[in-house]
Amino acid sequence: MARKVMFSGGIPAADAEEVFTLLADTVGDRAESWPDGETTPGRRGWITGVNNNVLAPAPCFEPDQRILSQPQDHRYQHWKPLRIRPGAELDLRGRLPYAADAIASYAVFTRLREAGRIPERTRFQVSIPGAHDVISISFANSRDWPRLFVAWQEAVQEELRRILAVIPAEDLTVQLDFCTELIHIGGTWQRLIDWVPDAAAAELFDTYTSPKYLNGHLAGLPDEVRVGFHICCGTSPSYPVQALPDLTLPVDLANAIARATDGRVDYYHLPAMTDSDADYFAPLSCLEVGDADIYLGLECNDGLEAMERRIRAAGTVLPEFGVAHYCGYFWNGPVMRGLLETLAAGADVEAAVSRNHS
Repeated sequence: MARKVMFSGGIPAADAEEVFTLLADTVGDRAESWPDGETTPGRRGWITGVNNNVLAPAPCFEPDQRILSQPQDHRYQHWKPLRIRPGAELDLRGRLPYAADAIASYAVFTRLREAGRIPERTRFQVSIPGAHDVISISFANSRDWPRLFVAWQEAVQEELRRILAVIPAEDLTVQLDFCTELIHIGGTWQRLIDWVPDAAAAELFDTYTSPKYLNGHLAGLPDEVRVGFHICCGTSPSYPVQALPDLTLPVDLANAIARATDGRVDYYHLPAMTDSDADYFAPLSCLEVGDADIYLGLECNDGLEAMERRIRAAGTVLPEFGVAHYCGYFWNGPVMRGLLETLAAGADVEAAVSRNHS
């Protein structure tokens, strides 16, 4: 595992070129894959952009009158509750922003790579939210969720086909964001969003780690595409949305995803808390994900010294791993460069620690 840095996707900047330049100046050749920062309206703010700019204008949907029981100035009020328009054909293919944005950004990526600003062998990364992330916060009638999940998955498959028509498979990383699934299983999502149904954790776990759910997002991807899962405990309205006493749930999810996808996944991102210690990381000893790389979200906006403490705690359990921010960087515009510099320095610390272990 020579390249130690992983990005979850969002990076605040004006455009893809500014993102790539920032990564070149701070992280350089430490990362396997580079995202374009998700700076366009349809992807900005992760699922906020999808809700407001992709789903809300779609002709198959109309506003739902359900109102979140949150203060009017709460971040969740920015989402538009929707429902399926009666009699409408439920088809999102060709409406998602991922293919058009990826193709445009890849042209910038290859130009900068040919100019030597992006290291050779660096892949272009496309990050896509899982169906639950998009649907659960947008659609108040949970009885419609199964149909909507399929519509999202089919639309994602169409986006990936369009991407692969331009970007070579061996030059592409596709990352699936697996966030509100964890928060729903953990019992917090249904307390934050009025219409999210409560259910037994085991039932929810089985649903969101089933081959049907997971592979619906990845169908048709060639083996040459690098596939990752960003398993996240949430950032909004504050970090963490789903508090974790240790890594048991993320590790269980990674193991289940590995089984459901027949080992197709090449890497997993698992989140850390600011106070994570060796006990928090102990479940890493139970990972059963084959040769997949592990990235830990050890950069938590509290400086290199704290990050190094977490690196050493995780290293008592897992001899080698990569590092990442705990979630997307798009919340952190004013301090972006400093966070990336901390991440890069942390990757160097982890490399030294893993060499000592060997």
